[in-house]
Amino acid sequence: MRFFLPILCLPLFLYSYTLDELLELSHKNRVIESQTHTLISKERLYESAKSSYLPSVDIGGSYQNAYKETAATAQNSLKFQASLKYTIYDGGKKDSLYNQLESSIDSSKSTITATKNSISLDIARLYFEYFALEADKTATTQEIEQLKEELKRVEFFYEAGAITKDEVAKIDSRVKNTLVLLQEIELKSQKVMHTFEYYTSERVESIDGNATIKLPNEQSETIRADIRALEYEAASVLHESNVKKSQNMPVVYLDDTWSHSDYYFDNKALESGFLVENQNIAMVNVSWNIFDFGSRTKAYESKLQEYLSKKSTIEYEKSRADVEYRLAKKSLAIALAKVESTKATSDAASLAYELIKFKYQNKTIDNVSYLAALSEKFNAQRDSQRALYDLEIKKAELIYFSGKDIKEFL
Repeated sequence: MRFFLPILCLPLFLYSYTLDELLELSHKNRVIESQTHTLISKERLYESAKSSYLPSVDIGGSYQNAYKETAATAQNSLKFQASLKYTIYDGGKKDSLYNQLESSIDSSKSTITATKNSISLDIARLYFEYFALEADKTATTQEIEQLKEELKRVEFFYEAGAITKDEVAKIDSRVKNTLVLLQEIELKSQKVMHTFEYYTSERVESIDGNATIKLPNEQSETIRADIRALEYEAASVLHESNVKKSQNMPVVYLDDTWSHSDYYFDNKALESGFLVENQNIAMVNVSWNIFDFGSRTKAYESKLQEYLSKKSTIEYEKSRADVEYRLAKKSLAIALAKVESTKATSDAASLAYELIKFKYQNKTIDNVSYLAALSEKFNAQRDSQRALYDLEIKKAELIYFSGKDIKEFL
C-alpha cells in the first residue's frame, strides 16, 4: 500500500490545449472584458439619451401657511401639481447626438474585434514558435547524444594512446556548449508557455501540436477592424461637432402643468369664487442664445478640426495597412520557397555528414571537419523544421493583414 500511494498522488495526465482552445480562452481575457464593459457603458448612455427626449412627467405638492389672510390668500392651503415637458425642436441636436452615440458604439464593437484579431495573431505566433523551439530542442538533444557517443569513442582511443588530448578536449567542449544551447532553448520555451498564461489567464502546461492554418481561397484585402474602429470614432467626433453647432439654433419645448388646490380660510367671509381649485396651463417656450462671444461656434470648430485630424490618421493607417498586406504576401511566398530550400539543404547536410563521419572514423580527416559537418547537419535540420512553422506564422500574418479572423481558417 505504501508503494502505490505516491503514484496515486500524481496527476494522471496533463491537458493539452489546442490552438483553437487557446484562441477561445484568450478572447475572454481581462483586456476584452474591459473593452466589453466600455461597450456596455456606451450602450447604456445611448439608451439614456433616447429616454431624455421622451416626454417627462413631474409631480409635486406644497403646503402654505399665511401670516395675514386675505381674499387672495387663505391662511392654510394645499396644492398638488403634475407637469409634462417635451422638447419639440432643438436645432437638430437630438439626431446628431443619436448618430454620435451610435458611431461610438460601433467604434467600441470594432475595437473589440480588432483586439481579438490582434490577440489571435499573437497566439498563433507563440503557438508555432513553441513547436519550432521544440524542434530545435529535439535536434539539439540528438546532436548531444551523438557528441557524447563520439566523446566516449575518442576517450577510449586517448587512453589507448592513439590520439592526443586536444582532440578529446574539442569534443568535450562541444558537448558542454551544446548543453548550454539546450538550456537556452528550454528557457525560451518556458517563456512562451508563461506568455500563454498571460493571454489566457489559465495555467498552460501542455499544447497539442496538430494545428495548421488554411489559406483563404481568395486572397483579397478588406478593411481591418482596427481601421473601421478609427472610422467610426471619426464619425462620432463629426456628429459631436454637429451637436455643438446645433446649440446656436432655437429650442422649442412644451410645458403643460395641471394643478389642484385646497384653500382653508379662517375667516369664511374672505372666501371668494375667483380662487380656482383645478387649473391647467399649457405653454410653448422658445429659447435662443443669440450671442455668447462665439463660444459655441468655437467649440464646433474645435471638434471639426479634431475630425479632420482623425481623417488624416485614417488615411495614413489605410496606406500603412496596404503596405503591410503586400509585404505579408511577399513574406509568405518567401516562406514557401524557404521550406523547399531548407529541406534540400538538410538532406544534403545529412549525406555530407555520413560521408565525413566515415572518413573521420577511418582517420582520413581530422575532428575539426567532423565537428563542422555535425553542426551543419543539425543546424540544417533545425532550419528545415523552423521553416515549416515559420510558414504557418506567415499564413497567420497574411490572414490578419487581409482583415480576416484567423480562427476561421484553422
